[in-house]
Amino acid sequence: MHEASEAAWPPRQAAILAAAVKVFFQFGYRKTSMEDVAAAAEVSRQTLYLQFRNKERLFRAALEYLTEQMLASIRRVADSQHGSVEETLMGIFEVLSGDSLAVSSRINIAELQAVARSQEGTIVSRFETDVLSVIADILTRASTAAQWERHGIGAQELAKHLIDTSTGVKSATEDASDYRRRMALAIRIIVAGANGAET
Repeated sequence: MHEASEAAWPPRQAAILAAAVKVFFQFGYRKTSMEDVAAAAEVSRQTLYLQFRNKERLFRAALEYLTEQMLASIRRVADSQHGSVEETLMGIFEVLSGDSLAVSSRINIAELQAVARSQEGTIVSRFETDVLSVIADILTRASTAAQWERHGIGAQELAKHLIDTSTGVKSATEDASDYRRRMALAIRIIVAGANGAET
């Protein structure tokens, strides 16, 4: 497994994978061809096939590359000492939505998620577990989780609720600003609700 940085991938592979991620988001899994990726990466088909034998292997590597990049960005946001807990959480969910809402349709996103879960479930599960842990840690450090725990709701449950909310909002809108507005509200409910949960 590669470390969560572009330096862990050979430069040519990293460039191809970055292009592949964009193409998969643009066209979805089924409609993406190796030729589309080669053109986007500005390499020959032969070069692409030397790096990745087929679309399935390319998709696996692109998914691994994307999740590593996202997790590294999420950890940077979480480790930053700037801003409130709400701003930190919003930064994480902006990383999670990435450019996908700007460059992909809900249908393509749903298809990519289904393919990722069915073909590469281990990568998806590992990523989801890591993100859940980061969010739960933020809620714990901010004492938000402690307030909810008095009512039998733990940090992991709060983190899972926010992740599930993000998934639902992404499936309901293709507008990035609407996604941010809805997630800001969900985060505010968790954080402000913790203060109300004290009573």
